Amino acid sequence: MGKKIDWLAVVQGLGMLLVVIGHVSLTNIPGDPNTPIATAIEQTIYTFHMPLFIFISGWLFYHTCIGRRKPYQDMFVSKVKRLAVPFLAFTLATTLLKLAFPQWMHRPVDMEEIVNTLVLFRSNPLGEMWFIVVLFELMLLYPVYQLMTSSKAAAAAGLAIAVLLHLITPPHLTHFQLYNLTHMMPFFVAGILCSKYQWHRYLDNIWVLALTALLFVACNVLRLLPESLEIVPAAVGIAFSFSLCLMLARFVPQLFSSFRNYTFQIFLMGIFFQMAIRWLYVKTDNDLLFVPLWLLSVAIGLYVPTLIAMGINRYAPRWLKMCFGL
Repeated sequence: MGKKIDWLAVVQGLGMLLVVIGHVSLTNIPGDPNTPIATAIEQTIYTFHMPLFIFISGWLFYHTCIGRRKPYQDMFVSKVKRLAVPFLAFTLATTLLKLAFPQWMHRPVDMEEIVNTLVLFRSNPLGEMWFIVVLFELMLLYPVYQLMTSSKAAAAAGLAIAVLLHLITPPHLTHFQLYNLTHMMPFFVAGILCSKYQWHRYLDNIWVLALTALLFVACNVLRLLPESLEIVPAAVGIAFSFSLCLMLARFVPQLFSSFRNYTFQIFLMGIFFQMAIRWLYVKTDNDLLFVPLWLLSVAIGLYVPTLIAMGINRYAPRWLKMCFGL
């Protein structure tokens, strides 16, 4: 495995770890003041972790498709298998589960929810599925990115348009995840351009790491900027994550190797096991269990899906592998 893949795999591993930590939420109360440390960690993660994943996806999209001039049809078929099939499989499974046990569900499924999920793509019984819809829609714009990467002027214009759409799109445009689409577009475009022009090489420096770390503390931890400038903490978080992982990969290239090859499967499955830990904590109602169950939720969210994915990848038929994005 080459150096580029090593360091990028470390970034992917860090990103997935952040997603799992962000999904712990044992008390199921956003910003719970009774758990200040866990809340501070969660709030810091949410300033940049999904833009980070979108940025990585853009980087890989250029590396695997745009830069190799992959035909649109081949790209489309590949992303249907990789994204659309798992989306449908997990959406339908979650819908059936909620219909079967509505009394246990915080958000039961009705006909309106089914229409919003499978026709308008406004919501989903499994909340994090918005990410897959947005990622698939972003990749459908493949010809735009081909034009955008044809020159530096086109690249600058493309990035500027993406930032403008991010800033002006109103939050109420939820049909087909349009708001989330434009909200994440600058990071996907920036990831593409980072891959094309190798911008990440400027981050592979101890002084840049120190600078981005200071900016991260100011923008993402202390939140010194107004919420209207949330694109800045997201960009800072991405830069800091890349700089950190580029440096770490020099010394520990196999960091996160125990789960980093199955990040998509962790994303799909991890929340179910973390919900079980959350239910256990609420039922026991014992503050002494918070820290051990918090750590257990992270471990289970990472490694149970990894073990399941490894088994499916080795023993399952092809159709089942596709349902899990393998």
